[in-house]
Amino acid sequence: MGLVMKFWILLLLTSVSLILVGCGGGGPASNGSSKTLIYARGSDAQKLDPGDVDDGESVKTLNQICEGLLRFKPGTLELEPWLAESYAVSDDGLTMTFQIREGVIFHDGTPLTAESAAWSFHRQMDKDHPGHLPGSNFQYWNYLYSEIETVTVDGEMTLTMHLSQSNATILFSLATFSTYLISPKSLEDYGQDLVRHPVGTGPYKFVTWEPNQAIIMERNENYWEEPAGFDRLVMKSVTENAVRLLDLKAGKIHGLDGLQPAEIQPLIDDPQFEVYHKPGMNFAYIAFNETAERLREPEIREAIFKAIDREKLVRVALDGMGEVAHFPMAKGMLGEPADFKPVPYDPDAARAVLAKYADRWTTPITISVMNAPRIYAPDPVNIISLIREALKQVGLTVEVEVRDFKNHLHQTRNGRHEIGFLGWHGDNGDPDNFLSIHLGSWAAKMGGATNISFYKNPDMDRLLIEARKVADLNKRQALYEEVLTLWRRDLPLLPLVHGEDIVVFRSGIKGFVLSATGDVFLGPVKPE
Repeated sequence: MGLVMKFWILLLLTSVSLILVGCGGGGPASNGSSKTLIYARGSDAQKLDPGDVDDGESVKTLNQICEGLLRFKPGTLELEPWLAESYAVSDDGLTMTFQIREGVIFHDGTPLTAESAAWSFHRQMDKDHPGHLPGSNFQYWNYLYSEIETVTVDGEMTLTMHLSQSNATILFSLATFSTYLISPKSLEDYGQDLVRHPVGTGPYKFVTWEPNQAIIMERNENYWEEPAGFDRLVMKSVTENAVRLLDLKAGKIHGLDGLQPAEIQPLIDDPQFEVYHKPGMNFAYIAFNETAERLREPEIREAIFKAIDREKLVRVALDGMGEVAHFPMAKGMLGEPADFKPVPYDPDAARAVLAKYADRWTTPITISVMNAPRIYAPDPVNIISLIREALKQVGLTVEVEVRDFKNHLHQTRNGRHEIGFLGWHGDNGDPDNFLSIHLGSWAAKMGGATNISFYKNPDMDRLLIEARKVADLNKRQALYEEVLTLWRRDLPLLPLVHGEDIVVFRSGIKGFVLSATGDVFLGPVKPE
């Protein structure tokens, strides 16, 4: 990006901050500061192609720019038509017909039709499609939508999806970011660089992106729904929690996320701020790379599990605002057994098992972790530091490899870790969105893996596929219990904690709703 554009970004951020401070730090004022909403997060987006992202910061940006055929009603997991004004599913579950909403226009001025909507699906499905860009993985298509066999245009505003087999989760998956629609013309205008220039239909339009500093958007004046509450939206990247918090208190930003729970406690009763928080649909975990020969025995993995005091992680690393995770999915999801025995904290048992393999621990084991706050882990390095100390007590020396978030994702997706720390926030409220993504062999594709243990088990794959096809909840419950039994036997990854979803705004802002999926939608946010 040129120096002129960098200067423009800096000038915009500085001028808005001065206006806020000039208003006494009390939030947007009617004399001009209400024109720009500034929201800070702990790290930058990776790319802005909705079909080819799986990190929360990229999704957070795309949520302001793009939309899908369906969406979840704010604050719920209840589906409602969105860019489709209605939809119908055949009795056998193999055909889904969508009536595209009239009068919707992409940010580049082209109209939304069934043909332009189909383009966003075809580019993910067809490797020979010009929009199937080199280097793209479209991993979500393989995980969530593989049963969609064809997408056909059956009239100017009628789109039909034909499935090879039924999928109990497919409609909920169509309400997630990975099927947001982008303009076909964006490929003509930007070519392969469309991943940095998203053209959607949402309340804000993309303007520019200065990596690791800010993404700037402006109000979509032709938005088909209620217009955005601000003229401009700036999503700042501020790595340090303390700096984001100071910026909030000084009135330099309007809202933020990613704070430590202890940092928000003083804000809860402060009338200058509005704190939104609730239990998150997430979990944090460590994954054992299957290529790490010395960690392959399940009893070694179980011993490491028993060595970690997860209650302490919640108490110390999450300041009590979270819970111990017992399964590799969000708490209380379909499939969680009614009666189960949690893996206990038992360092003596762990020490005894690990001692049998003493010859393997002549060199430190390495745990790789990112330095950026996440919903499920506001301070990942602190969590791993606590785990390192716990493992030291049972005879293991741990070397901690700290990486920036973008590099950490790249390295773990390519299997460059012995033990990797990550987490997941659910997209559609279904256990398949957790279990298939972390335990399915199809999610272990090098370069785009979300199954970063690279665990592959034909029996696991069979159960996951069967559970996805079955609509009967009791049958799905039984199948997912079998999935969790296999996971418990093999332990390719160890769930640690569930974090809370936390977002803070200055007073004087209204319209924000904390979503059930943890996504952040800023279009409805406006000054009071």
